[in-house]
Amino acid sequence: MRAALVVVVALTLAGLASAAGPTPGGRLFVIRGCDPLYYEHVGMPSRLIVSNLPMEDSAHTAMHQMTQAIKLELKQSRFAAGRFSVGYVSCDDSGAGGRSSRARCAANARTAVRHTAVVAVIGTLDSFCAAAKLPILGAANVLLVSPLNTADALTRTVPPRMARLSATDSAQAAAAARFLRGTGARTVVALSDGTPRGDLYRAAFARAAERIGLRLVRRRADAAYVGGLLAGPTRKTLTSARRLAPGGPLALAAGYGPVEQLADTAGSEIAEGAYLFVAGVPDERLGAAGQAFARTFAQAIGTAPHPYAVYAAQSTQLVLDAIAHSAGTRPAVASAVLRANARNGLIGSFGFDRHGNARPAPVTIFRVHGRNAEIVRVVDSGIP
Repeated sequence: MRAALVVVVALTLAGLASAAGPTPGGRLFVIRGCDPLYYEHVGMPSRLIVSNLPMEDSAHTAMHQMTQAIKLELKQSRFAAGRFSVGYVSCDDSGAGGRSSRARCAANARTAVRHTAVVAVIGTLDSFCAAAKLPILGAANVLLVSPLNTADALTRTVPPRMARLSATDSAQAAAAARFLRGTGARTVVALSDGTPRGDLYRAAFARAAERIGLRLVRRRADAAYVGGLLAGPTRKTLTSARRLAPGGPLALAAGYGPVEQLADTAGSEIAEGAYLFVAGVPDERLGAAGQAFARTFAQAIGTAPHPYAVYAAQSTQLVLDAIAHSAGTRPAVASAVLRANARNGLIGSFGFDRHGNARPAPVTIFRVHGRNAEIVRVVDSGIP
């Protein structure tokens, strides 16, 4: 793992957003439907990193910060990884109305693998988009390095087609079960809002609860857990949970964030004091390397990084290290990423299991207070 960024890089937001290196003949290198090549040298780089993110999604600010973080890492590396020159292309997964579609996600994957210099893809925001890409990328031996995707089903293949940095939905649910057991709860009611994602969260929580001796009951429990999404019947489901575990702690799956929307949707009286379990490390709890990157990002871009940006930078470091310490082919880069044993990286120390899941994978526990989220603790962080 490369050392964390510790030198102030003289970059501007405009420079990171638009810089594209000249190619022979004076023409810009273009991947159809994507941004121009980011490469501040003459000629073509020998290797390419591509990101697939929905740049017009409602989370567009975080998405743009992710691309800026990738560019910052490339700039700091002088566009080199060992003996290879490396460039970057940002591709937009957004569909009509700013929303991704499976067809758009698959098309972008096909576009990426057609360019033989592409050795890794960083993305995506939504797990359904990753699921559409994985068969295409996997067939071409291009590894998807995923900062954000959490759906369990994405990493069930061996050998893996993805290196996932974020805790899976099951890992988040298990963290909730351990937390509730630690509060002294012995019985728990576990609910779903009826959405497929809610059912998955609830099933994962039930499995974890059984393993640690937390007994599931149908009424009058010591605590409650709810799996679901803000798009579902939020207020009704959370009200039922409060009624079934009166006075006890209420744990919520990550789909109920962000907290401001939760308070608006459920009502502040229902959401108040609930615990939200979310994959990842917030900026406030990063270790020394992550804090150094956050300072450099803020100085270069003019704003503090979104946590997603830190995860994008960590993904880029993994790929650059893999290129530098391998033969630079697609299979070699994929293998090197999956064998990585990061020590004191931007998001802590971690490696990957045989399915491509990061171990450990942090989960942050937030407590809802009004329209704010107070950090309770970060578990399995790999940060001293």
